[in-house]
Amino acid sequence: MSILLVDDSPDARLLIQSMLREAGYRDVLAVRSAEEAFAKLGLASSAAKASAIDLILMDIAMPEVDGIEACRRIKGSSQLQDVPILMVTVRDKTSFLPKAFEAGATDYICKPVDRVELVARVRLALRLKEEIDARKAWERDLTKTVEDMNRTIETLTMLCKLLHVCPTCKTLHSNPASLPRLEGYLLANPDLTFSQALCAACGAKPH
Repeated sequence: MSILLVDDSPDARLLIQSMLREAGYRDVLAVRSAEEAFAKLGLASSAAKASAIDLILMDIAMPEVDGIEACRRIKGSSQLQDVPILMVTVRDKTSFLPKAFEAGATDYICKPVDRVELVARVRLALRLKEEIDARKAWERDLTKTVEDMNRTIETLTMLCKLLHVCPTCKTLHSNPASLPRLEGYLLANPDLTFSQALCAACGAKPH
């Protein structure tokens, strides 16, 4: 899974990136500002190509656009609202955390970063992202199944209106007045398939 690290400190980026790679997370993209993060996430412009990111580590104290504002903007995107964001802050500046959580942050890590804590929180956040992705995929499949079932019901309902069964002999036949509608329906739905079988009269004819 892909991780985006946002920190204006070269030393912090190098240290955290090294810790993550030692823990097996090879796909770590590091940038130095919120603006660079926006560009990587496709938020800089409508034409920008977004990188696929599963987790963001965001430093709170950054020049120009700080981590809290960056978090708020990222969470405001419908395409990125499910991406977990871990805020990175100095231990004596945790007063910013309520605003960070209000902006949509998932969790936080204190500097100086402890390797065990970092890996544990990253693993938990990525597991959360996997669960969200799995639930969204299940919801899409369920929606498609329901839509397919509704289309099938609509087809059967339409055919029931156009085809009639004699209450005496139970023979299926069509009302001549319904034939144009039946033909129009079949032409409008070329993907419909019907099982075919010769009736007794046609089966008796020589071929």
